[in-house]
Amino acid sequence: MKKVVLFLPLILFAQIDKIEYKGLLHISPVTANSLIYINKGDDFDIEKIDKSIKKLYETGYFQTIKAVKKNNTLIFECIEKPTILQITFENLSEDLKKLLKERGYLPKKGEILSEEKLDNIKEFIKSYYLSKGYFNTVVNIEKNFISPTSVKLTISIKKGEELTIKDVKFFGAEKLSKDELLDKIENRPRTFWSFLPFANSGKLNIYKLISDRQALQNCYLNLGFMDAYVSDPLAKSNFDNYSAAIDYSIHEGVRYIVKKINIDYPKNIKVTLPELNLKTDKYFNVSALREDMKNIQHAFADEGYAYAKVYPDIKKDGSNAYITYKVIPGEIVYIRNVIIKGNTKTLDRVIRRNVYLAPGDKFSYRDLTDSKNALQRSGYLEDVKIEQKKVSSNKIDLIVNVKEGLSGSLKAGISYGSYSKLGFNFSITERNVFGSGQSVNASMDTSSKDKTYRFSLYNPRIFDSKYSFNTSVFNREFEGISYTSKEKGFTVGIGKKLSRYLGANVTYGFTKTKLSDYDVSEDYLKSHSTKSYIVASLNYNTTDNYFFPTTGHKASISAQFAGLGGDEKFIKTVANYKYFYPLKGKTYETYAVLKYKVKAGVITDNGYLPINEKFYLGGIGSVRGFSSYSISPVDDEGNEIGGKYELIMGPEISTPISLKNKLWASGFIDYGAVGEDGLDISRSSIGVSIDWVTAMGPISFVWAWPIKTEDGDDTRKFEFSFGASF
Repeated sequence: MKKVVLFLPLILFAQIDKIEYKGLLHISPVTANSLIYINKGDDFDIEKIDKSIKKLYETGYFQTIKAVKKNNTLIFECIEKPTILQITFENLSEDLKKLLKERGYLPKKGEILSEEKLDNIKEFIKSYYLSKGYFNTVVNIEKNFISPTSVKLTISIKKGEELTIKDVKFFGAEKLSKDELLDKIENRPRTFWSFLPFANSGKLNIYKLISDRQALQNCYLNLGFMDAYVSDPLAKSNFDNYSAAIDYSIHEGVRYIVKKINIDYPKNIKVTLPELNLKTDKYFNVSALREDMKNIQHAFADEGYAYAKVYPDIKKDGSNAYITYKVIPGEIVYIRNVIIKGNTKTLDRVIRRNVYLAPGDKFSYRDLTDSKNALQRSGYLEDVKIEQKKVSSNKIDLIVNVKEGLSGSLKAGISYGSYSKLGFNFSITERNVFGSGQSVNASMDTSSKDKTYRFSLYNPRIFDSKYSFNTSVFNREFEGISYTSKEKGFTVGIGKKLSRYLGANVTYGFTKTKLSDYDVSEDYLKSHSTKSYIVASLNYNTTDNYFFPTTGHKASISAQFAGLGGDEKFIKTVANYKYFYPLKGKTYETYAVLKYKVKAGVITDNGYLPINEKFYLGGIGSVRGFSSYSISPVDDEGNEIGGKYELIMGPEISTPISLKNKLWASGFIDYGAVGEDGLDISRSSIGVSIDWVTAMGPISFVWAWPIKTEDGDDTRKFEFSFGASF
């Protein structure tokens, strides 16, 4: 910063008749006058003038300011910093450019040039590439002054070089092999397979060295080496050949076996203790110890002891370890208030009705967890965090922080089958109309063989009660292999929430059906029929997420009684069950989710059962790898007539590719059976899928290969759709 003040001492006592400014561009003289400490009529006070110059500098607009006295006029001669006229980038990736904008580092056209900001840009870009494993990145910012007050910037980047790891040494490691230790860290030597995208690259990343050290430390602690210590890594770089070597110094110590485990807590407290992960006569495992401490704390929190503390007391005797979990329960805690935050659309009461803790209630960790899961199952909240804010030794506030996600979704899909040819489906769903938690859906599924139009409404909590309401109207035309059907109808139903996991529903429906293009010798079919029916159902759900559950159960059973007037008379019973189980590693973190599904159905014919009401298998939600409705019993003429019995089942394992981007990969096995008098016809397939929740809704890519087929099967090896789920 330059400051220049020119005065003659003998005239400093004259009064100021006028104040002028030269060189102002970004601020007006009026604004400048409001900033300075000297006014018209004041003496020429050098201290006030100096303070005024400093104040003007604080605006950030000026390179130099010179105060000059001309007669009785005080003149501030200013040279402003140049403004950015144009910015040009060389070798700047779109990802980095976007990141610079998000972090506020990227200068804008018309902005005042700031050397500090330019330095920050350089450091950020270098750090960015260093985090990617590129060393010695050069960032050059060229300034081309068009005029004293305008400049063109050219930001050019020469990305640095990657360092290939030649060797990693573990000095002092005797009881664990080098391969065991290398398997725990990210920075490890390059191998033959390093060129593959899913393999370790063998490139040095200094930002992962700290986590590598912690991973090695945990490895020893999880294998019983309680006294183990791993030093900070020493990375040696050779920029002549761009290689690196890493050294660790390790003290292993004794490997301990757990001989006895106790839980010490006040015996007047009735609590259901969890099953411990640490086991006697097994090697000590620090991850199991941490998991036990967490589970014990949760057990006491279930009884109202929100501030319960659990401390491990470990006594060593030779290679034996004796562990006591000491519990300090504190006082029973009650809820003072429940505060909802983060909701800009969803009404407070809609969120609050899924929170199972209210002011005055005794705290319960289970109720807290169930509340979070219920909110995440709603489908219109992307993330839910419930913060416990301590008010006093026995009072707590719950801060429910929600992040509203995709409540409205556009669902579209494309598929192709050797029978159904090219197919499209399209629907618009809003699961949170006006923030009320009510949902509305309009859908269209169309292909050369199937056209379905449906409009539905659903209110999960009428007037915030335990009762729900649903209604729909639909129109469907379906060209089966052996018949064509046209259906029009409506449904209206009411349900009740029986518990936080269980709900019941009763729905009345009416449908008019027209059948055509069927074998006229099938005299058991009617060209026109009506169905008046009631469906009673039970639904059970303990899962933790709407789109990607990782734990819990989903079960339902429904019975449709057709024959309340009309021509169709039958009873159709369908049961569904889905199980989600998190697979955890040695550190008890979920790395995959095991899923299993079972669907079973049976139909009893009480007078007239039309062909379109029977069971047909194939497609997403059934047996993938086969076209929808293509697996069915046939009559003597080869016409597909559907079955009265069905069974669909199969395991699936999913692992996150990117939790941040909500991207999962899955492998599955599907099995299905259908028949008239039993499960006579069966098919199976194996496949993989990629599921991704985008701003427009879930996208699913499915590749499936039939493993049990018959001649003439209508197979479908690839499907792409929005909105598919397990």
